[in-house]
Order: sequence, then C-alpha cells, then structure tokens
Amino acid sequence: MTSLKQQLLDVKGGRNFRELGGYQTVSGKKIKMHKLIRSGHLADLLKEDQEYLRRYGLKYDIDLRTSFERNKQPDRKISGVEYFADPVFDEDLTNSTMSISDMARESQDPGWGYQRMLWAYKNMATGKNANKAYQHLFEVLLANEKDSESVLFHCTAGKDRTGFGAILILTALGVPMKTIEKDYLFTNEVIKDFVSQLLAKEKAAGADDSLLATFRDLQTVQPAYFKYLLDVINRDYGSINAYLHQQIGLSNADLLDLRTIYLEK
Repeated sequence: MTSLKQQLLDVKGGRNFRELGGYQTVSGKKIKMHKLIRSGHLADLLKEDQEYLRRYGLKYDIDLRTSFERNKQPDRKISGVEYFADPVFDEDLTNSTMSISDMARESQDPGWGYQRMLWAYKNMATGKNANKAYQHLFEVLLANEKDSESVLFHCTAGKDRTGFGAILILTALGVPMKTIEKDYLFTNEVIKDFVSQLLAKEKAAGADDSLLATFRDLQTVQPAYFKYLLDVINRDYGSINAYLHQQIGLSNADLLDLRTIYLEK
C-alpha cells in the first residue's frame, strides 16, 4: 500500500493523528490543509502537543467515544478549543463493565473478534446514536468556515468510528473511493508498532494463536470491514451519497457549502 506518511501530524503523546488536507477530489481540487484532523484520543497529549495543535489551528474537538471511555481517558483540554461529546455507540451496547480485551479472553470462538468488528460497523452505519453523532459532526463542519481552523474528530484508537467519519467526510467532498479506502487502511501502517507490541505482550502472557488472531482483528482495520460497511449502506440506502442525504440530512446546498469551505479554489 502506498504510504501516506505526509498525512501524519507531529503529535508525540497520542496515536493516529492525521491531516485530511491534500487529498484530491474527482474534480481535481484538493482539500485544504489545517481544516480536518482525524485521530485517536487526546488523553495522553503532552504540553508541547497541546501547543502544537493550538498553533496548528485546532478549534473543535469532536469526541465520538462513550461516557465510559471518556471518563476512563478524558481528553486533555486545549485553550480556545470547543469540545463536544458525541458518542457513536449506545451506552448499553458497549459492555462497558467489561473491556473488549476481557471479553475476547472469555470467548472460545476464534472468529469472535472479526464478528465483533462487523457488528460494530453495522451499528455505526445504522444505529440511532451513531446517526445523531455523525449528524452533529457535519453541523460543526458546516460552521467551521474560517481558513486554517480545524475540526478534529476522534474515538479511542482513531480507526473505526473515526474511520467511518472520515469516509463520510471525504465522500461528501468528492474524494475517490480508492483514495478513501487507502486513508482508512493507512491506520494499519501508523499503529503497526503498537499492535506488534500488544500481541507480543499477550503472547508472553500465554495467549494462543486463536486469541492473538482475535486481538489482531480487534486492533486493526481490514479491507473486509470497509467492504462490509459499504455493502450495508448500499443495501439499506442505495449508495453512500444517498446515505449522506437520508441519514446525515445533508442537502445539495450543504454539500456545496462543504466543498466551498474545505476545498481549495
């Protein structure tokens, strides 16, 4: 896969901080820099990271995590940045009293992690909480009219809930689906060392190959997840563009406004 390292932001106390600026649309225009950031959580930001993001132009922090995740690892607040909590998943569906890792250890099914991810992706596309969260994300995007002021949206790892947000945003801006999939899969390159260390730690603790495969399914993104998500959307709504209209509530005028705000002239 083509490396997208130029998309990475220089944030040391966090994972998967990436700029969406620079991607080209089907019409040949490019997304403006300093307008759209996707990332993992902001709980571990260093003071230098907070200053870096402030100087970068960060104005809005959209947190897609549940209250359990937010309370466990609250975002570091950055001066001048407006914060919104917009949980994608229903609190009752997150099994918040037991971590995903603990559930994986208890399961005897080697395909549990993969099936869990498919469930999550279907819920992101069709769940009421998810629908509300992504609607609000676009409301903030439409209000972010000044150049060099950024909206950052994130979950915990910055790969699934954040990945779906990026898919929707890039689609609305007219970026080709091949580019969108490359951005989605780039997560694996960014978090490769983290995942390798996690799997090594679990193996040393006695995890067998089946459990390691489950953890790998949970901690990475896969072309199969991307395809499944689009299949669900195409089956239930006709197309991802129809989804933007029907579920996100974007009008043609909204799409034009988004492209005016986020695309270079």
